[in-house]
Amino acid sequence: MSLQERFDVETAEALLEWFREYGVAYPWAGSTDAWGIWVSEVMLQQTTVGAVEPRYRRWMERFPTPKALAEAEEEEILREWEGLGYYNRARNLASAAAEIQNTYGGKIPQEPGELRKLPGIGEYIAAALSSFAFGKREAALDANGRRIAQRLEAQDVWDKTLEDDFKRTIVERMPAENPGEMNAAIMQLGQLVCTSRSPDCGCCPFSAICRAFAEGLQDCIPLRRRQKVIQKETKLAILQDGEKILLMKKADGIGKGLWIFPSQGEIGNLEFDWIAGEELPRQTHSYTRYRELLLPRLFRRKEGSDNRSGAESVNLKGAGVKSLSIQKAEFFSVEKLFELPMPTAYRRITEDLVNVLKKTKSKELYSLESYS
Repeated sequence: MSLQERFDVETAEALLEWFREYGVAYPWAGSTDAWGIWVSEVMLQQTTVGAVEPRYRRWMERFPTPKALAEAEEEEILREWEGLGYYNRARNLASAAAEIQNTYGGKIPQEPGELRKLPGIGEYIAAALSSFAFGKREAALDANGRRIAQRLEAQDVWDKTLEDDFKRTIVERMPAENPGEMNAAIMQLGQLVCTSRSPDCGCCPFSAICRAFAEGLQDCIPLRRRQKVIQKETKLAILQDGEKILLMKKADGIGKGLWIFPSQGEIGNLEFDWIAGEELPRQTHSYTRYRELLLPRLFRRKEGSDNRSGAESVNLKGAGVKSLSIQKAEFFSVEKLFELPMPTAYRRITEDLVNVLKKTKSKELYSLESYS
C-alpha cells in the first residue's frame, strides 16, 4: 500500500485526537498572531523548544511587532538574541521586519510565495506561517516531520519524491476548519513520541502503518551522519586599563557584530605593557563544527607603559584591527559589558571576571555589587 493509502482519514483523525490530548501548549501554540508565530519558527530553527520558550516571551515583550524590531539598533537586537546562536537569524528577521514596513505597509503577507521573498524565510517557515496564522492548506515539514515520513516508508535517506508524497498526503488529510492543526500535530509527534533516539512506538498513532516499526528499523532511521568535531584552544587576554576592559567587535563570520575578548596572540608586547593576573575558569565555545576551549586570563596595564588612553593604545598585531577580522576595539566599563551582545561562552567569562574583581576588591572597577 502507498503512503497515501495507509495514512487514511481514520489514521489522520487518530493523530489529531492524540494531539488534542497530549500536545504541549507552547506560548505560540494555538495563536493566529502572524508575528509571534514567525518569531517562534525562526527561533526554533536549530534550537530546542526548551531553550526557545523563555527567550520567546522576552523577545515578544521587547519587540511585539515587526515595526518595533525594524526601529531597533542591531546591537540591541543581537543582545536580545544572545544565547540562541546562529545570529544571522536575528539579522534576517530584522531585515524582513523592515521590508514589511517599507513594502507591505506593516502587514505580513499571507501567501507562501510572497513570504519567501522576505530575508530568512524559506519554504518551511513560509508554509508554517501561512498555515498557522492564515489558515492556508500548506504542509510545513520540519526535521520532525521528515523523520516521521522516513520511518513511515522505512527510508533511511530523505529525497524529493518522499517529500512530495508526504506533503500531498498531509494537505489532503488536513481538517477543513483548522488545517494548521495537522502540521502542529506532526511536529509535536516528532518532538514527543517519534523522537530521533528511542522513539516511543507503543504510544504512536502511526504505529499500525509505520514500515520502520514493522521491520524493527525505527532506531536506524534516519541514517545518522557523524560530523567530525574540530577541537581548538585559545588563550584570551582580558585587558584591564584603569576602570575599563577591552573588547573587540567581530566584523565577519558566525559571530559578526558580537563583542569578544582578544586572544593573547592578538596583543603585541603583552609581556612588556601588561601584568599577568588571575586566570579565570575555562569555558567551552561550541559553534558549527568547532569546539573551542577558552582559557581567559586577566592582564592589568603596567604603570607608564603608555600614556595614551583608549583602544588605540593597545598594541595589536598585524596592520590593525581590520586585519584580525575585527570591526573595532574599545575599552568599556564593567557595567557596559553587560549591555553588549556576546557569544554565550564570553558572557560566562564576563560574569567570572566580575567575581574575580569583587574578590580582589578592585578599586578601579566600581559598581560591582549590581552583578552579585
